[in-house]
Amino acid sequence: MSAPPMARPTRWTDRARGAVIPLGLLAAWVAAGETGLGNPQIFLPVSTIAAAAAESVADGGVTSAVFATIVRALTGFVLGAGLGLLIGVPLGLSARARGLVSPSLNAARQVALFAWIPLLSAWLGTGETMKIALIALGAFFPMLLNAEAGCRQVPQPYREVGRLAELGRLARIRWIILPAAAPVIVSGLEMAFATAWLGTIGAEYLIGTGYVNGAGDGLGVFLAASREYGRMDLVITGIVALAVTGFALDRVIVFISRSLSSWQTS
Repeated sequence: MSAPPMARPTRWTDRARGAVIPLGLLAAWVAAGETGLGNPQIFLPVSTIAAAAAESVADGGVTSAVFATIVRALTGFVLGAGLGLLIGVPLGLSARARGLVSPSLNAARQVALFAWIPLLSAWLGTGETMKIALIALGAFFPMLLNAEAGCRQVPQPYREVGRLAELGRLARIRWIILPAAAPVIVSGLEMAFATAWLGTIGAEYLIGTGYVNGAGDGLGVFLAASREYGRMDLVITGIVALAVTGFALDRVIVFISRSLSSWQTS
């Protein structure tokens, strides 16, 4: 007799497996905090952290920080990714433009994101404009490179179809080039957001205070201030808020990416 077929894992099974490590870490934290085996100043009881989180939510500390970080991250991401797309598409379509611009851009992208802080702060100060510029810079290069690569790799027969159909240049880009390059561009969109999110928290943490429409300093400053005042309960609260917010925004970007992929298929 042949062995019965193995049941295929369901989406809920996959999610349950993905929860094993977080739940295991939480259990280890609870054990260290409740038994006193860990440093009591670091491994705080979960009840203490929960009380601090509830207080911070009630007084608006962490919620205003989350809102400010989301606004800052999305603003820089849209600006940087949009500019990367606008420059990357022409570079992908023109070998002459690539030869002129790509060497300089390739040299600039070798500089680590946070290494731009001294130069940007000298140009723009340390206010909100500088933070947005740093975040946008983080989103710019991944989108630029993927847009360029995607358009450059469009098969020649696709281009010939546009010429035979006597489509104008903009029409060929809209109806042929961009749909064909969409998978690579979508990948760049997700990479651009990941880098922009990293840049957002780094900018807030390293550069310091700055208000977004009076809404607060952001999660990076929330974490820095909590650490400065020795509030480990608020540090953990900020880290959890950071993880949840980043995950939620990432799911939004993935949804948009899948929608763009569906547009490419249609």
